Amino acid sequence: MNPFSYGTIVKKPYFFDREEECRRIVTTLSGGNNLVLFAPRRFGKTSLVFRAIEELEKKGFICIYFDFMPIYSRESFIESYSKAIISKQDNIQKAVKAFAKFVKSIRPKLVFTQSGNAEFSMDFTENKVNEKTLGEILDLPENMTVSGRRSIVILDEFQEINKLNGENFENLFRSKIQRHKNVNYLFLGSRTHLLNDMFNNKARAFYNAAMLMQISQLPQKETVDFITRRFASSNINIERATALFLIEQAGHIPYYIQLLAAEVWQQVVESELIIDKELIVMCAEKIVDLKNDYYYELYDRLTNYQKKLLKALVISGENVFSADYAKKFRLSAASTTQKAIIGLIESGIIEKTEGQYFISDPFLKQFLTRYA
Repeated sequence: MNPFSYGTIVKKPYFFDREEECRRIVTTLSGGNNLVLFAPRRFGKTSLVFRAIEELEKKGFICIYFDFMPIYSRESFIESYSKAIISKQDNIQKAVKAFAKFVKSIRPKLVFTQSGNAEFSMDFTENKVNEKTLGEILDLPENMTVSGRRSIVILDEFQEINKLNGENFENLFRSKIQRHKNVNYLFLGSRTHLLNDMFNNKARAFYNAAMLMQISQLPQKETVDFITRRFASSNINIERATALFLIEQAGHIPYYIQLLAAEVWQQVVESELIIDKELIVMCAEKIVDLKNDYYYELYDRLTNYQKKLLKALVISGENVFSADYAKKFRLSAASTTQKAIIGLIESGIIEKTEGQYFISDPFLKQFLTRYA
């Protein structure tokens, strides 16, 4: 079995390090404070959060995980959020009765599956969801937390609440949760610029609503240790310098490290090759080849100026608005570059961390180096 995992929530033994970050999440939330977790795409924030959930549940907290990404309307939010809350209750029959008590305009019901399990469902009694009903749903975690216990609500891709009537929904949400005494909230997402604006902009409802925490790259030594240890579990040797080269090829990003390592492992198992830099480069090129059509389509949708800027970012992401940068890469005015940057961030192609812009997918970067 491949000793590396990617594309799903990573748990032990595939999950490693982040002990300090996990401890801070647990300490902040269990101490009664809300927390915002910033991280670029593929940095392993959701896997880290699920590791923290394990620790919080050991302490007796009720942890409710909810993902905003698939939500497309107020109705879909109400249904999915309610199910997430009900699913964490000890007795579903009692939970349904409590729901009916706290939410007046929705008719809760139990639906029995073919296997005989009871599942929560609902019927809307009104044609349109009003503010009162939405407020009652937002109060559910507080109202349904059993006396003597506390709940933690984890809101993934929280910036996507913009899809739900924008600032009106945001204002209502903040007005509700700031009154909750038995519930704390963890907000996280991958569109870091939007989350930053939500919690750092004085004009926004969630300004100063939570402590801020940013995830950085994994520590180099511990990552090398992890790679060598996981290969060794299959009786495969990899030199530390070679493991470091693998990390660099994967852009020091956890998801891509595991993706590339999994491909290398597969090649070694199938062909009995020795792991060296040449093999890692070959595996990276294979990943680029497999994603070629996707990269071509992504690149083709960009404006000519965005393409030009991306070529520059392949080389450097520092001081991109300076006159020297514009001169070096033959770019236009800083305002034009700013507009292109915003578009590339919105599409998820680039990220910004520690004052630098970088291409979020290291294999897209290799594609651009090869073909663009």
